Amino acid sequence: MNAARFGRVATCLLLAAAIVGGATNARADDGDWEQVSNKDGILVQRRTVSGFKLKEFRGRGIVQAPIGRVLAVLLDASRRAEWMPSCADEHLVEQDLAARTQISYHRTKAPWPVSDRDSVNRASMIVEADKHRVVLPFEAIPFSKIPPVKGVVRMPFMRGHWILIPVDGGRATDTDYQVFADPGGSLPDWLANLASKTLPRETIAGLRKQASKVEYTAFEAQIAAAPETKALLETAR
Repeated sequence: MNAARFGRVATCLLLAAAIVGGATNARADDGDWEQVSNKDGILVQRRTVSGFKLKEFRGRGIVQAPIGRVLAVLLDASRRAEWMPSCADEHLVEQDLAARTQISYHRTKAPWPVSDRDSVNRASMIVEADKHRVVLPFEAIPFSKIPPVKGVVRMPFMRGHWILIPVDGGRATDTDYQVFADPGGSLPDWLANLASKTLPRETIAGLRKQASKVEYTAFEAQIAAAPETKALLETAR
């Protein structure tokens, strides 16, 4: 397998569920963000994390869709495979609508001889009206109801978040996607880090495409009618 194909594999292996609880908190000894690329209106950055060889990465770009539709795409576990590269399986395991939490299973298909990766992910949704944003923190968790699958590497660690801010009077959404992960197994560190150059851009590009073709009319109306998100939309830049 050549380096270019390895890079694509690494990108797939690090692509965990797009909305999955747990915050990504920077520590004082973490490195500064360095720019990797700025293409198609998507800024990609990465940084070193103290105590780890792998890098943390993030991407930021505007999605031309209201925040309600972007949220709907991120929360719809059943359709994540439509816009997440090499997603072999993604399904909802548990959901608590009142607590705004979700647990889902994600498996990424990898070409031979690299083993598939999977994870069980917990997500939450936090509306921060005072900061004019919605935060979606996520992390991989141990989950006894879904035991490891033979021949598949269970990712030992993954955390991150989405931050969504309504812009253009609520007609568009500023999206910030950040992830730090250990894909596990025998995947070399240099290969895993290679993914940080392309994963954020491909993820946001996929979200843009999905948000442009899929409609969630009822969900968008719900979001627009909720008091806390109403305040968000009224102050959209």
